[in-house]
Amino acid sequence: MIDIREFADYHIVLSGAAGGIGKVACEAFLRSGARVIGTDRVEAQGGLAPLIREYPGRFAFYGMDVSIPEQVATFADQVRQSLQKVDVLINNAGVLAMSPILNTSIEEWDRVQAINLRSVFLMTKAIAPLLSDNSAILNVSSIAALRPTANSAAYSVSKAGVITFSKIAAAEFAPRTRVNAICPGPLDTQMPRNFLKDHPLKDQIMQMMTDSTLLKRFGTPQEMVELLMFLAGKRAAYITGAVFAADGGFAL
Repeated sequence: MIDIREFADYHIVLSGAAGGIGKVACEAFLRSGARVIGTDRVEAQGGLAPLIREYPGRFAFYGMDVSIPEQVATFADQVRQSLQKVDVLINNAGVLAMSPILNTSIEEWDRVQAINLRSVFLMTKAIAPLLSDNSAILNVSSIAALRPTANSAAYSVSKAGVITFSKIAAAEFAPRTRVNAICPGPLDTQMPRNFLKDHPLKDQIMQMMTDSTLLKRFGTPQEMVELLMFLAGKRAAYITGAVFAADGGFAL
């Protein structure tokens, strides 16, 4: 990843900051000159300790549940006091869930919708009033929204909702703010590894997913962040309401 000062003086808010994409994104934007406020679950702060130490004046972490309105409202007040304005909002928080419809509990359905979709609405509504002119909102969906499969109803529906929400937000916030969505395909991150760690067919499932991509490999968080950085900056000034599949050809 090229280390440039493309985002000097940018103020960026990012949810899911401690995850595979989130942590890489925080570091990349910081190295490119931005000031970043990341949020994630309270217990995730330890994973970001190196960034907190390395960028004490430009990186701040807030622990919260992005699916709870009161916590998001309090967070937005803190952002307002700290930054005054926001140039880029990246809604990246998410959870993975896989189960047949008949085995999906109401509680599991609601949990996935809350974290993956309601959080995008809550964060957008809370942070939008702070967005500057020529700002951007980037929402992380999933290739599961474009290529849904059996046993993924809760997850795929939540991520499809992120795409629809992004298009509506693009229409409502134009021309001041551009809104785009990315759809990562299979990624080499801790999330799928944790999800499959106890599955008896873990290796076979991972191989099947690899074989399903045209490029015959998983993507990396760094590759997703390259796309996010392009969409966040001036090079993407004429792009809004778009959906980008970054999946190695998985959806074809």
